[in-house]
Amino acid sequence: MTKTKAKILVVDDDVQHVDTVKTLLESVGYSVDYAYLPEKAIEKAKAGPPDLILLDVMFAGPPGPDGVEASRRIHADPALQKVPVIILSGVRKVLDLPFRLQPDDEWMPVKAFLEKPIKPDKLLSEIQKALGK
Repeated sequence: MTKTKAKILVVDDDVQHVDTVKTLLESVGYSVDYAYLPEKAIEKAKAGPPDLILLDVMFAGPPGPDGVEASRRIHADPALQKVPVIILSGVRKVLDLPFRLQPDDEWMPVKAFLEKPIKPDKLLSEIQKALGK
């Protein structure tokens, strides 16, 4: 029996970042879909739940949920609440926060909060951990 790799949904408004992450993940066998806005990502996830969502926090474009709100909506949806979410964002540097953001079951129900830029091996390790592998 052939073991298939997980399907990962990458959500970021930075087209170049999405392409870079998609290339990395596909190079190790993951199936990758993407969305440039959280609202579209939630629609895609509802249409066919991924095994993991990799989500940015801040988005340019039309008004809508940010990554934190999107993670809450995903967690609250019975069809999606078991899908692990990893935040991958440069928000701490952009906002010059003096502290690291941490997952929290109410405020940010995610498996991990990772900062951009991230080394490929660290990202892959965190994905495997979130997938329970």
